[in-house]
Amino acid sequence: MESIEHVLNNYVDLAVQRKLLLTPVYQSITLLVGSVALYFIADAVYNLFFHPLANVPGPFINRISKIPWDYWQWSGRLPQRTAAVHLKYGHVVRIAPNELSFSNQEGWHDIFAKVPGREQWPRHPRRVPQGKGGPKSIMNTAGSEHARFRRLLNYAFSEKGLQEQQKLISRYIDFFINKVDGFAKTGETVNITDWLVMVGFDVISDLGWSEPFNCIEKGEVHPWMKTFAQTAFDSQMKFLFREHGLMWLAPYCTPKRFQLARLDNFKYARNRIEDRIQNGGIRGDFWDRIDIKSADDNASGEGLTKAEMVVSAVTLVGTGSETISTLLTGLVYFLGTNPHAMKKLVEEIRTTFSSVDEVDHLSIHKLKYLTACLEETMRLYPPVTTLLWRVPPKGGGYANGLYIPEGTGCNMSLGGIALSPDYFHRARDFCPERFLANPPAEFKNENHKPYHPFSVGAYNCLGQNLANAESRLIITKLLMKYDFKLDKNTPEDWTDQLSWAVFVKRPLYVTFSPR
Repeated sequence: MESIEHVLNNYVDLAVQRKLLLTPVYQSITLLVGSVALYFIADAVYNLFFHPLANVPGPFINRISKIPWDYWQWSGRLPQRTAAVHLKYGHVVRIAPNELSFSNQEGWHDIFAKVPGREQWPRHPRRVPQGKGGPKSIMNTAGSEHARFRRLLNYAFSEKGLQEQQKLISRYIDFFINKVDGFAKTGETVNITDWLVMVGFDVISDLGWSEPFNCIEKGEVHPWMKTFAQTAFDSQMKFLFREHGLMWLAPYCTPKRFQLARLDNFKYARNRIEDRIQNGGIRGDFWDRIDIKSADDNASGEGLTKAEMVVSAVTLVGTGSETISTLLTGLVYFLGTNPHAMKKLVEEIRTTFSSVDEVDHLSIHKLKYLTACLEETMRLYPPVTTLLWRVPPKGGGYANGLYIPEGTGCNMSLGGIALSPDYFHRARDFCPERFLANPPAEFKNENHKPYHPFSVGAYNCLGQNLANAESRLIITKLLMKYDFKLDKNTPEDWTDQLSWAVFVKRPLYVTFSPR
C-alpha cells in the first residue's frame, strides 16, 4: 500500500510541476490571442465610428473590414457586388474601410476628369505600381510622361488614323465574312466568341506590326490572345498581396498557369519588338511613329525605350482586340435574345445599303439604331469592367462634396451606373431605343450623363474609336448577308461572367443562315 501511495504522490508532484512549467506558455498564448482580438475590436470600432469616412453608407461588414472586398476581387465578382451595394445604399458607398465607390456624374468630374487648374487624382500606387527600375507604360504614368505615350499612339487610334487604315481593317473583316459564308452553307454551329477574338487580333497585329497572325485563315485563336485575360487575373491578384505586404506569398497562391500566361504574354510582345527593331523600315502601320521617335533606345526622349515598347505592345494587343471582341460578342448575345432589337437593326441595315460594297467607315455612321445597340451593349456588358483606381492627391481631396483622406481607393462603378433606376428606366432590359436622339416616351426622362463606358479625361480608353469602327463594320456586313440565331442551350445568365478588369468570356454558339 505504501508503495502504491508513494507512486501516486510522485505522479501528483510531477503533474503539479508540469502545470507550473506550462502556465507561462498558456498565459503568453492567452495574452497574444487577447491582444490580437483587442486590436481587431479596436480597429472595427475606429472604422465604424471615428474613421473620416465613418458617415459614408455601406454594408456593416465592409465598413469594418477589407476582407469582403478582397474576396470579391479574388473571386472575380467585384463589379457585380459593388453594383449591388450601390443599388441598396446610394451613389456614394463605402465598400471597405479605406475604399469608396461612386456611381454619379459628380464622381466622374471630381475624380477622373481633367480640370484646368486642379491637380489630377493619381492612380492607386499599390494597384498600378511603378516599381524601381521597372518600365514605364501608358497605364502607370501621369502628367508629361503619360502625354509622351499618348502622343505616340493617339493618332493611330484616332478617327482619321483609322480611316487611313480602312482597307486593311476591311480585308480581315471580309476574310471573316467568307468564313461565315461556309458556316451558313453547312448550317454548322460555331463558337462566335473565338471567331470575334480572331478578327480583332488579326486586325491589331497587322495594324501594329504589318505582320498578321492569320488566325482567321487558320481558324485558331493565337496563344498570345489566350494569355490576355489570364495576365489580367495575375495582375489583379498581385495587388491584393501587395496591399497587405504579402507579395512574397503571391507566387504560392496565384495559380501557376496564370503566372506562366503573364510570362508568355510579355515573351510574345518582346519577340515582336525585337523583330521590328532588327528589320526596321517604314511599313505604314501604327508602329512607324514609335519606331522613328525611339531611335537609339529613345536617345531623343520623345519615343520609347525597348522595355517600354514591350509593355506598350501588350497594351496595344489588349486595347485593340479584347475590347472589340467583348463588345461584339455581347451585341450578338443581346440581339439573339431580343428579337425586337434584331428585327429593327436588320431592317435599318438592309434598307440603308443595297450591297456590302457600300459599307465603309463613313457610311456606317448613318446607322443610328446600330449606334444605339452598341451603346446599350456597353451599358449592360462593358468591354472593361473595372477602371484603374484613383487616390486623392497628397493631403486628401474632395469628391461629391465629401472630404476623402489621402490613400483612400476610389473608383466608379460602371454596373452601379448601368443598373440604377435613377438613370435608366427598365435598367436590366436591353432597350437600344433609349439611346436614340428621339427615344420613346418611356425613356425620355432618363439621365445618361453618368454613362461613360470608356472613362473620361486624359486617361480614357485609347482603343474606343477602333472598337466602335470595327464593331460597326463587322455587324453591318454580317447582317447584310446572313441571319443568325443562338444555340437553344445558351444559358439565360450568359452575361453573368467572372471578370478581372475584363470579362472571362464564355463560349457563345451561333448558327448562321443566308438571308
